[in-house]
Amino acid sequence: MIRTKNTLTLALAGFVPTGKLTRAYCGVLPVLALCLATTAWSQTAPTFRGGRVPASPLSGAQPAKAAAATPASAQYRFITIEIPGAIGCGTNYYCDAPFGVNNVRLVTGEYTDSSNLFHGFVWQSGVLQTLDYPGATNTELFFLNDRGVVAASYNNGVANTQYAVTYSFPTGTWTMLPNIPNYTSNYAYDINDAGVAVGEAFGTNSSSWIWDPSSQSYTFIVVPGSAENSTSVDALNDKGQVVGWYADSSGVTHGFLKDGQTYATIDPPDSMLTLANAINDSGTIVGAFRNLSGWWEGFVRTSEGAFTVLSVPGSLETQINGINDRGDICGVSVDPNTGQWTPFVAYKQ
Repeated sequence: MIRTKNTLTLALAGFVPTGKLTRAYCGVLPVLALCLATTAWSQTAPTFRGGRVPASPLSGAQPAKAAAATPASAQYRFITIEIPGAIGCGTNYYCDAPFGVNNVRLVTGEYTDSSNLFHGFVWQSGVLQTLDYPGATNTELFFLNDRGVVAASYNNGVANTQYAVTYSFPTGTWTMLPNIPNYTSNYAYDINDAGVAVGEAFGTNSSSWIWDPSSQSYTFIVVPGSAENSTSVDALNDKGQVVGWYADSSGVTHGFLKDGQTYATIDPPDSMLTLANAINDSGTIVGAFRNLSGWWEGFVRTSEGAFTVLSVPGSLETQINGINDRGDICGVSVDPNTGQWTPFVAYKQ
């Protein structure tokens, strides 16, 4: 299939370490170090990941029902992630959310405090720590790789200005990705073990990109047949396969898989809107879709294309954000008692 491609090459000097973590960060790092050693379109939603969240087709939606335990959910042990200081999400599924889980079960994400400021967080084995870019007003942590490097972004309180960065847990170092000319905001969403990253840049329009550390260049990608400025990349694996979502000419949102120069649409059966959020090295894709009643459900799609609907037992809605090579997942679900979106991680049994 035809792929739109523009390559922008920037100087090596644009990709340099920017300093050590200054916040106290003792609870998680020793555990991580040990594990690493042993494993060697029209959008008016609130700002999140560049401010582009697909519109919600909730007209005439039926009341959500608590999800029952299923054979699929029985394969996981679900753990709620408690985030002290977070304000709670209400109906905003993105404000307190884990995104990445790697093979040593380190979980990264973001939360919102009482001042409506974003902070990154790191969770492992019940221990949670805040991780913010030094001096930043807002920090968002997204997906991480198995070398302990997480993709992130931050800002200093200046409207419509965002910087793409990575953080290395083994070295405690933040690294800035090059700014892209004519774009004022840049978000890094995921990075694989080879250092290839994906993200989005925003200015007068938006562009999804792949960062190649070997050539020190960005490649912009557009899903063929998608509406203008609607392609949103989310994640990639070590094989270079990329997933995300786009809107078609009718404004319907679909997930996609980019494998080389081939694009495939990812839509579970009976879905009105699909987000393909993450992919592991076996090609298993996870994400979320709105069912015909208008409510979010999680899904797992095998590399052969088989879909399994996966919801947190007892929840009203579920979104799956991340998956590792073990099959562990993370995301958010709606607690029927509080109505709040609640972060979780689930270990594959």
